[in-house]
Amino acid sequence: MFRTKIKDIQGEPGMFEDGLAHWHGISRALNMHWYHVCVKERHDGRFISMTEMLNDETRLLEVLKLQNEDFVITEIQGLIPPWMTGSKSWRLEILNAVSIGYDRNGAVICLLEVEGGKIYADSHECSFDPKLLTNVRKIY
Repeated sequence: MFRTKIKDIQGEPGMFEDGLAHWHGISRALNMHWYHVCVKERHDGRFISMTEMLNDETRLLEVLKLQNEDFVITEIQGLIPPWMTGSKSWRLEILNAVSIGYDRNGAVICLLEVEGGKIYADSHECSFDPKLLTNVRKIY
């Protein structure tokens, strides 16, 4: 999940739009991937580009279901931690696909297929093999 410090709030909640608050910064305590979703949303007859930063696959599914003629997803990227990619730093990668399935212990595992075709999994199991997942479902 994302965290905010109350002192980082800009103005009063709802001052820019009902139900919204604006923040100068957010943080994240979890060392897990998250989603950077580029959208175009129609306001007053014109499209405005925005970014949705989503915590997990549940939120991603919710936003995917919101798509219509006034809310269009243009790109989905994953911000992926180094332990998943084997690199030294976090990577922001364009995603071709997101799938979820179950490992041999019944734990939900997420597979992220990036633009270059490489697939990253959020499993900590050393001998993890994505081919052994069951009930795999592509959500994007």
